[in-house]
Amino acid sequence: MNRRDLLSVLLVGAVAFGWAVARTHGRNLAALPVPGWVPGLGDPLVDWSADLVVRQDDLRLLRGELARAPSVWEPPQKPDIVVIVLDTVRADHLGLYGYDRATTPKIDAWAAGARVYDRMQSNGAWTLPSHASLFTGKPIIAHGARGTPVGSDIAAPLADKTPTVARALRQAGYRTAGIAANRAFLHPMWGLAQGFDVWLCQQLRFDAMRLPYTSGDRVTTMAKALLERPREEPLFLFLNYMDAHAPWIPRRGYVRDADAIRSTYLPYNGGWEAVTTALMAKGTAPGAVQRAWKEAYDSELRFLDEQVGDLLQALPTLGIGPEDYVFVLSDHGEYLGEHALVEHSKDVYESVLHVPLLIQGPGYAPGRDATPMQTQDVASLLLAAAGEPPLDGAVRTADLQVSELYWSRHKDLTNAQYGKRFDRIRRAFRVGAQKLILGSDGSREAYDLAEDPDELNPVTTARWVPGLEARAEAWLAGQKLAPEAKMTGPADVEALRSLGYVE
Repeated sequence: MNRRDLLSVLLVGAVAFGWAVARTHGRNLAALPVPGWVPGLGDPLVDWSADLVVRQDDLRLLRGELARAPSVWEPPQKPDIVVIVLDTVRADHLGLYGYDRATTPKIDAWAAGARVYDRMQSNGAWTLPSHASLFTGKPIIAHGARGTPVGSDIAAPLADKTPTVARALRQAGYRTAGIAANRAFLHPMWGLAQGFDVWLCQQLRFDAMRLPYTSGDRVTTMAKALLERPREEPLFLFLNYMDAHAPWIPRRGYVRDADAIRSTYLPYNGGWEAVTTALMAKGTAPGAVQRAWKEAYDSELRFLDEQVGDLLQALPTLGIGPEDYVFVLSDHGEYLGEHALVEHSKDVYESVLHVPLLIQGPGYAPGRDATPMQTQDVASLLLAAAGEPPLDGAVRTADLQVSELYWSRHKDLTNAQYGKRFDRIRRAFRVGAQKLILGSDGSREAYDLAEDPDELNPVTTARWVPGLEARAEAWLAGQKLAPEAKMTGPADVEALRSLGYVE
């Protein structure tokens, strides 16, 4: 063999090896994340490449957890069910909900074959209470996993031994598995892992760019590896993608308005505290700040779309067929300067409450659906897909949609300049386009969302306001406030701090 032939063989071998590795990890490795950015320093755009060490660690953990999970010997013939939660994704920044900037082309394409719910509202304004509603079928007031005032624990977890979707499906013969990127409030100490045979969250170490969560490409890789395994039992797979959550890393290749990005405006860089304090205390933020937030958030949606779209496209080759069910939704949205707010967990306006809900599966014909829906309704839909009855105490939405916020992050409540603003309970009551917000501090706002979708002009004289207020009072009178459960162990303060929930 001459030298040229030898080089050709080596080149072909190298290409084949690279292709095999890329195929193993489910995507083009050149697009995968590793940081070239330090908060507040240098070029704010991040270059990405593969972190194979972290990826192999993920798969090793997954194999170990699956080996320890119990097995059902006589499985019923039931459909597989996949639930994908896009943490912190607001509906109005997705193309399929009318956004005028390209952020989610792959999810939009998949949604063409799905039932798309236009009036989906989150029960809560942040992760813990909304996921608890998803898993229990109950409003926040009834399940008790919620925020707390200063002087209490950071939050109240979902009480131990609570009936959940995962527990009911496991009893029905399902293998239940969850992969959760949100290391803060999907840690098992908050009670949301109840009923899961496998729950990967806190075991997953930070990836190479030191994100405070598990990046979306890693979630997709683990999900594919799990689905590729031969399985005798029907599978309930829950996936939580965290990439749209702050700190909104502007990743190279996903930014469209590079001139807008200023690292000092982004979480949690040198100028972040100054601009957010000015916004929430005084209601002012330069247009350049909000432009930077919008572009950074949208760039994260583009990255998220690529990871989730990769999985959605691969599902038919991984055993998830037309007889199975796939649910895609969000737990809450995000403020990007609206109402003098940023991030979430601070109030109950549409920026944080209006979220996507997309369903593919038997009985869900593709198309738009104007049925009023809430996070709590999805629990019963999941069980119905498996041919199982609703959970005890689960509530389905008729026409009245109710969203609740119990205080805010302790970091907000203790802020000397704007903490008093968030020291209250706020509830949003909606029927059609009519919306009423009531606060424990005596605050009261009403909006006609048909005429004022951005909630900029409160309604004061509309005839419908007293009627909706009476319905709100009747709803509250018919509820029993669930007692607060106590955390079973110390909070993972590192994870909470890294996502801005505590100082």
